Amino acid sequence: MRNLLFYVFAGVGACYMAILYNSKGFFVLFVAAVLLPPFFLCMLWQVRRRLEYKLLVSSDPEETGTYRVCLEIYNNSIFYLAEARTKVVLRNDKSNRKIKVKLVGKAGAGERVTLEKIVGDLEFGLWQAQCRSFICYDCLGIFRLRKKVGQQVQVMILPACYETNIKAGLKTKLFLSDGEWYHPQIGGDDPGEILKLREYQMGDRMNQIHWKLSARNDTLIVAEMSMPIGCNVVIFLDVRMDTMNKKDCKAYWEVVHTISLELLEQECCHFLVWYEEQEQKLRRKGIRELEDLADFWGEILRHRMGRCVFKEVYQREFPGEAYVSHIWWNQELELYCNDEFQAKIEPEGVKERLLELELKV
Repeated sequence: MRNLLFYVFAGVGACYMAILYNSKGFFVLFVAAVLLPPFFLCMLWQVRRRLEYKLLVSSDPEETGTYRVCLEIYNNSIFYLAEARTKVVLRNDKSNRKIKVKLVGKAGAGERVTLEKIVGDLEFGLWQAQCRSFICYDCLGIFRLRKKVGQQVQVMILPACYETNIKAGLKTKLFLSDGEWYHPQIGGDDPGEILKLREYQMGDRMNQIHWKLSARNDTLIVAEMSMPIGCNVVIFLDVRMDTMNKKDCKAYWEVVHTISLELLEQECCHFLVWYEEQEQKLRRKGIRELEDLADFWGEILRHRMGRCVFKEVYQREFPGEAYVSHIWWNQELELYCNDEFQAKIEPEGVKERLLELELKV
């Protein structure tokens, strides 16, 4: 705006000097000042037609607990943009909280640039990010045009994950409980599933030979059976989120995310179990891979969590299903493993407390 006022002032000044001194030079400057705006506006109109956009919001936090809001711009024209600016509105679906993020940058001719800004204090949940319009300035930064963008993306903001010390023994990971998932590397004796087929080698057992395939291929083929793996660790989420403050909720989900990811890294399948207050029954999600954990974060938002006597209710609702270890993580931010107290975690020191934690399941 200041550049435009300066431009108008300079043009009026050139006109005044041309009349006052009858100067052809100032008159030429005045004519140029009059003719340049249509040229710049035509240039901006051409640029606006060829601009491409992509709105991005990071779902995983940085090490500092912040998130990146980005707008990728591809200036597919021959003109330079002295300034490009827009505003992205973030809105939480559950709390309806809004955050406005201003993005500013420059874009050269034929250049792909990213306008980004670091945003902190985004609570776990589903967020809508919307960019309605985009303003681009000419090469001198004097004139501008607004372009409607209308881009909207939905992003699941995940809790932060920190380092921790959890040891899952072989007994826990390979306990032969009933399971629909089979270990991708360890063989077993379940004839219902086959890990892989290979040619016969000296020392292989005769009961491992796949006779039908061997007869069809005129060579001995061995079928390696799979090892069934169950979710042998159960994590009880004993909490009512509607009675907790913002800091406690943030700390609660960060601990859940950290423990679940650490168990996954150690190839230890587990259940995340919570009490559905509306249906008055337990619900659980088997976590066997990262996709399962991502599904859990999307699913848990649709439920109203409550508290109960988890061990008794679990045995009643899932009779005959054994587990090796259980972790109880309650609303008071107290962590128990197999009924032994492990830690009291304060919201201000989640990262430090998890690093000190030594949990054996």
